[in-house]
Amino acid sequence: MMVASLGGILKTILWIFIISGIIQFIVKLTANYAVRRVNEEVKNNQRAQSNTQNARAKQTSGNKTPDSEYVDFIEIKDQE
Repeated sequence: MMVASLGGILKTILWIFIISGIIQFIVKLTANYAVRRVNEEVKNNQRAQSNTQNARAKQTSGNKTPDSEYVDFIEIKDQE
C-alpha cells in the first residue's frame, strides 16, 4: 500500500501552480495579439468605407442640377 508523503503533495501543488501560471501567461499573450489584430482590421475597414463614401459624395454632388435641389409640392384641396 502506498502512503502519500507531505513533500510529494507539496510538489504536486507547486507544479499545478506553475503550470496554471504558464497557461494564463500564454492565454494573455494570445488574447492581446488577437485583440490588436481585430482592431487593426476594423480600422482598415472603416477607412475603406469612409473613402468610398467620400468618393460617392463627391460624384453625386458634382452631378446635381438646379431642378433636383428643390421640390415644390402642390396642395390638393378636397372638392365638396
